[in-house]
Amino acid sequence: MKFYITQYQLIENSLFLWGRGYYHIWNRPIIIRNIFINILFFLPVLLYANSYPHSPEPWQQKYNIDVSDVVFEQYMTVYNAKERAIILDRINKKQEPQYSAYQELLTEADRQLEFTPSHHKTLHIMGGYEPSSNLTEIREILWQNAYAAYTCALAWDLSDDIKYAQKATDILMAWTNAGTTFTGDDRGLQLGSFFNPMLYAADLLGHYSGWKEKERAQFESWWRQEVLINGAVLQTLRVKDNNWKDAGLLGVISAAVVFEDSDLLKEALIQQASYFYPRKDSSVRLKGEDWKFEKNEKGEFLPREVVRNNGRSGLTYTGYALTTMVQHFEIARYCGFNNWHKVAENGASMYGIINQFFRWDINNDPFFWHNNPGKNSTRKNTYEIANNHFNLSTEFKDWIINNRPLYGEQGDPWVTLTKGDIPTRYNENE
Repeated sequence: MKFYITQYQLIENSLFLWGRGYYHIWNRPIIIRNIFINILFFLPVLLYANSYPHSPEPWQQKYNIDVSDVVFEQYMTVYNAKERAIILDRINKKQEPQYSAYQELLTEADRQLEFTPSHHKTLHIMGGYEPSSNLTEIREILWQNAYAAYTCALAWDLSDDIKYAQKATDILMAWTNAGTTFTGDDRGLQLGSFFNPMLYAADLLGHYSGWKEKERAQFESWWRQEVLINGAVLQTLRVKDNNWKDAGLLGVISAAVVFEDSDLLKEALIQQASYFYPRKDSSVRLKGEDWKFEKNEKGEFLPREVVRNNGRSGLTYTGYALTTMVQHFEIARYCGFNNWHKVAENGASMYGIINQFFRWDINNDPFFWHNNPGKNSTRKNTYEIANNHFNLSTEFKDWIINNRPLYGEQGDPWVTLTKGDIPTRYNENE
């Protein structure tokens, strides 16, 4: 059995006991002193056995996730190497939906060559419900830069045109060199969602020699410190249970594969696995088996989202959550942890939740929490990705085909190009 305890925790526990007056044991015979030392150092280990730092409660044996066999590769965010080969083949053969989406990508990438990256020393990201909130403005800044970097990096990776790679690199390094710091209550949510395509760009630039190793290291150091830690993305993953958690999870698992960090990956995978099991820890409001997914006479849904603003924003926030959720499920799949077809203990599943959302969002089926809920038209990557994993209805598939290219602001804005009709092992019947 592997125990997980940090040196900091050992020191913390040691100092605590010392401060409680146990120093007098050092004056006892050597055997007593050795016993004390063993207890001192192994008690924390016993307390943390069968657990992992910041893991959900109650502990599940299913959380004993082993990532030692995960091989970190360049392509692990918006597609993997196998999917990339399919995309390139379809582009070369002018097959849809990739060919038209690729032409649009190049047109947009050319436009983004004129984009001037932002240079901010500090960005204060206020909450959306705060008086005089600047959230709309800040989201635009984050998204414009992330979108431009990702768009150019994707164009580089699929076309091999170096001008796109250099532009994407310039954007990443502009923020790195500025040393931008983030403050404000909403920073963990917005950085984990609207800013996350910067990591997609970093993943795609893996084989670009113009991005020097020193610069890559500087980018990673800045991102780890100012986005994951000070930017509260990691904390958002750990302590939130609604759409914030999905944004945090996406931010952490993306960083894990780009920076090849097994510890970050394991923590993200444990949190994702917890979606399917009851939780009762202080980080969840709806304690029990329905904390994340729920299934009852109203359908299958995300219980923390459908009630937002008395249901008026229930579909909008469900869309927020699913947009980032499908992305972090895909990255987990690239790491060998496929939860797409997993069923929660209450019977809910991603298949049921996405199908139910489609009926409310597109078919206008009655929404039980509000008679006229608001909807968002810019976050549709959920449907394109789901089409690769599930046997969807003809109506569902026809809608996807007739509305391509689909976009995923806050997720993958080029989702039809990167995911459209890409086979998975499930629909290949392997």
